[in-house]
This record gives sequence, C-alpha cells and structure tokens, in this order.
Amino acid sequence: MKRLSTPMLSLLVLLLFAGCNTEDDVLEIFSGKTWKLTYITTEDSNTPFDFWGDGNPGRHYAETLGEEVCVVTFEGSEINTTIGGTFNAMAITATINGQWSADGSNREMKTSDVWVSHAESNPIAVAFVRGLQNAIRYGGDSKNLYIYYKDNDNSIKQLNLIAN
Repeated sequence: MKRLSTPMLSLLVLLLFAGCNTEDDVLEIFSGKTWKLTYITTEDSNTPFDFWGDGNPGRHYAETLGEEVCVVTFEGSEINTTIGGTFNAMAITATINGQWSADGSNREMKTSDVWVSHAESNPIAVAFVRGLQNAIRYGGDSKNLYIYYKDNDNSIKQLNLIAN
C-alpha cells in the first residue's frame, strides 16, 4: 500500500478547501425572474401570519394574492463586495421602486431610496411594502426567496416568495 507524502496530502487538502465556496450566487437568486409573494410569517415559523386575528389567514391570503399582486423584480450587478441595483414591485394597487444590495457571504440585505406610489389598506399589501422598505437579510435560492424584515413592533417577519 502506497502512503501519501505530507506535501501531497497538504496539496489535496488545499484543493479540497479551495473548491468550497460558501457564498451565495446572489445575482442568480435575485435577478432574471419575477418573485411572487405566497405568504408572510414570523421568523422561524412556517405558519402564515394572521394579520386579521380571525384564525383563518389562509383564506385571506388566497383571496388577496392574485397573479399580478405582491410581485417584485430585482436588477443588479456586482458592486465592490456586494451585489445590488434596483427593484420594482407591485403591491395590490401601489407601485414600489428602490435600491437594494445583498451580501452573499452573510446574507445581509438592505434596501434604500424606496418610493411607494400611495399607501395600501390591505394588511398583506401593507406588510409587503414594509418588508421591501425594511429588509435586513435574505434566504433561499433561485426558486424560493425569503426576505426578512424588521416590523414596526420590532419583531422579525419573513416575506415568502416564489419565482414566477
């Protein structure tokens, strides 16, 4: 049986670690698609948040979220160590535009210069706008995107979006 020399073993370990990349491909995740809101949760929950307090949030989400509501598209490019650019969104009746950036190494996300055409009254649309205004991080991949945001009560909520 042949033994590996220390330099050869060191080279193999170096090549193994050089091939590992823990950063997300942020451009692949965000750009080139339209993201559609499916529901909103609190952090670390899979249960749709009940903005109405009637115990039936699923019905409200189903009634509210049609084809062309609560959607967002991101355009961007690499800027220094982060990826960023512009986003355009449609709540129910309001349009939202702004700047975004995301860091693939720590999944931090920020938005700025967010412009909203007018205030929404539907709780889902209000939360969708708030999520785009107050994003703090993201999760997911090129099919499912989770945007975490700080809500008015300082809780962390999560926009759950699918690629459309």
